[in-house]
Amino acid sequence: MKRRTFYHLSLLAPYLLLAIAVALTYLANGFDIFTTSSEPNLLMRMVIFFAFSGIVWGPLYTWMVIVMLFWGRGRSTDEIRRMYLLSPVLLACSMGIPLLITDPATSGRFLLEGILRMNNMGFAIPSLLGQSSQDSTYIGAAWLFMAAICIVVGYTFVGLVVWVERSMKQRGKFKDESENPS
Repeated sequence: MKRRTFYHLSLLAPYLLLAIAVALTYLANGFDIFTTSSEPNLLMRMVIFFAFSGIVWGPLYTWMVIVMLFWGRGRSTDEIRRMYLLSPVLLACSMGIPLLITDPATSGRFLLEGILRMNNMGFAIPSLLGQSSQDSTYIGAAWLFMAAICIVVGYTFVGLVVWVERSMKQRGKFKDESENPS
């Protein structure tokens, strides 16, 4: 197997784990997790959280995978590997999209405040946006929370894939790659 193919196939790992998490959640509680009499243990809570959070991260991850596959055409294997290593950061940044969809006014205010502060124009915020609102702080905290989860879970997947890659490389399981990336 070529390393390029390995990276492309490794993008399926979160989908596979999501399918397993959904199946375990269904088998354990039948998706009726809020009315069961017994409380699930910590491991099962994490599985349930991963399964239901797939509603938010699944479409964004799918978008990222499609972009990575199109972007990777004609690129070298090292460039694809670098993009794969940075993919959790890309997904974490895109976690603001669900917040932007659910509350566009507050999210837009949060983004505008951030842009103004990054450009050392924080003095203009009161005159442009009025007094500070707590809502934009909540949006920022929610975005940060979702991004942090993406970073932790994403780099867990990346770490496992890099570990498998090193193991396969040591055993000589990868085919030699030519200079032509296609």
